Amino acid sequence: MSQKFRIHQHVSWNYAGNVARGQIKESFVEKVTKTIQGTEVTRNGSEQEPAYLIEQEDGDQVLKSESELSKP
Repeated sequence: MSQKFRIHQHVSWNYAGNVARGQIKESFVEKVTKTIQGTEVTRNGSEQEPAYLIEQEDGDQVLKSESELSKP
C-alpha cells in the first residue's frame, strides 16, 4: 500500500478543538520513539499505517500516525 502522505508535504490535524498544521520531515514504517520537548512519544508505524515526524510553523515537532492527519 502506498503512503497517503510524503516528506515535505503540508498536513493538518485536530488538536484541543483547533486545527494544527505542519510539514512532514520524516516517515516511519516501524515502531518509532522520539523525545519531543522532553517527553518520549511513540507511534507504531507500519506499511499500512505509517508514522510521521512533523514540524509545525512555530518550529515545534510532533509525531503522528497517518490516521490522525489530513490534507489542509
